[in-house]
Amino acid sequence: MEPVLPIAATIATLVITKAFEKTGEILGETVLKQGGKLFLLLKRKEPKTASAIELAQTQPLDYRQATLVEQVEEAAKKDPEIAQAVEAVADAVKSQPSIIQNFTNTVEKNYGGNVGNVSNDNRNQTFNF
Repeated sequence: MEPVLPIAATIATLVITKAFEKTGEILGETVLKQGGKLFLLLKRKEPKTASAIELAQTQPLDYRQATLVEQVEEAAKKDPEIAQAVEAVADAVKSQPSIIQNFTNTVEKNYGGNVGNVSNDNRNQTFNF
């Protein structure tokens, strides 16, 4: 699970901070359900991270999202239940191919283009799991 954890944490953080909604993407019911489960788990086990996520939901996308990704990733490394929930969110997003391009664009715009296996080579953007 370790190699994909940074990607999964990024995806999960973008989902639970509602970053996708801010970019106009419509998330499916499964993604929202998994994101809700992850958020409730973080609220119970990592309340500071959950509070930061609640604040981020009301703010424009900015550098704070990158800090939240790190916090979610660290929480997943410490707790297998959180890691499993993070992976479930990522898997739910992967099942919606229309989200992939928007995710890549969001990463490029807000995080400089390279998170885990997401890359931008000036010709096209790829999303590799």
